[in-house]
Amino acid sequence: MSVKQHTPNDPSWQQAMQSKDKEAWREAAKVEIDNFDRHGVKADVPEDSLPTWNAQKGRASEVIDMLWVLKKKYSETGELIKFKARAVVCGNQQTAKAKRSGDDSVLETFAPAARSATFKLLCAVCCLEGRCVRQFDVEAAYLQGEFEGDDAKVHVRPPPGEQTYDTRGVPIVWLLLKPLYGEADAGRIWHRTAKKQLVDVQ
Repeated sequence: MSVKQHTPNDPSWQQAMQSKDKEAWREAAKVEIDNFDRHGVKADVPEDSLPTWNAQKGRASEVIDMLWVLKKKYSETGELIKFKARAVVCGNQQTAKAKRSGDDSVLETFAPAARSATFKLLCAVCCLEGRCVRQFDVEAAYLQGEFEGDDAKVHVRPPPGEQTYDTRGVPIVWLLLKPLYGEADAGRIWHRTAKKQLVDVQ
């Protein structure tokens, strides 16, 4: 198993908190959590309310950990323009999610993507017909995906710096109400949501 090598441009959270840019990284993390709140991504749940809670270990086995993916963004001229922080679900713990979906089946994770040949063909057709091609980016795309009945919602442990406790000292975990980056089926859920909205526009 390969281990990610962090650099000053994409540090771990621990490295970021020990750097001269720690306040900038904290602000970037706050922006991400504010995004969660704005999109209704999570609900707070006491960890001891979950069926797999183990009082001796002080944790529930079904809760999936989260981590921060940090990156400095630069302009074409090399000027630092942004500190980016993204809270992601630890993908290596996704097997727990499959077991909570009601059976032992494998998660449905397939999400279609356009082949380069298809994109080139589309551009060629647009040129022949004199049409204009426009490209756009959806901000916080995965956060706008919508769970449906068969999707297994999961509980996650907040990323470093975001852990809170209730009045009894029990850790608060998040019930995800929308998919997050790192979830094995997040791409499929986002594609399904985007497709439905685009079809409705027609």
